[in-house]
Amino acid sequence: MPDKVVLDSSVIAAIFFREEASERAERVAQKYELVTVDVAVAETANVAWKRVVFFDEPGKITLKSLKKCTDFILNVCDIITSQKLLENGFEIALADRITFCDALFVAASEREKIPLLTLDKKLHEKLYEKRNVKLI
Repeated sequence: MPDKVVLDSSVIAAIFFREEASERAERVAQKYELVTVDVAVAETANVAWKRVVFFDEPGKITLKSLKKCTDFILNVCDIITSQKLLENGFEIALADRITFCDALFVAASEREKIPLLTLDKKLHEKLYEKRNVKLI
C-alpha cells in the first residue's frame, strides 16, 4: 500500500461538502500523505458555487466550507503546480480524450509514481487499466 496518493478535486470536495462519499473521502485523507494539483482550489470553489446556485445551499455556510477546503489544500496537501504538469497533462488529455484538468491530476500521479484517487466513475472506468486511477 502506498504512503502517498494524489487526490483529485472530487475527493477533496467530498470531504468538505456533504455527499454520499464524504465518509470514504475523509478516511482516505486520514490514511495517506496527500498530494494534489493547484487547480483543486478553483475546482472545489466551482463545487461550492454550484451548491449555492443550483441547490440553494446558504452562501455564508458554503463559503465557510470552501475556506476550510482551501485551507486543507494549501496546508495539508503537497501541491504540484499545473505549470509543472502542463506538457504531460496536455499529452494525456489528448491521448486519453479526457479534460485537461483531469489530465493534470493523472500527470501528477504519474510524476510522483503514486495512485490518483477519485470519485469520478467515468474517469476511473476509462483509465483504471491504463493508468493508476483508483475509485474510492
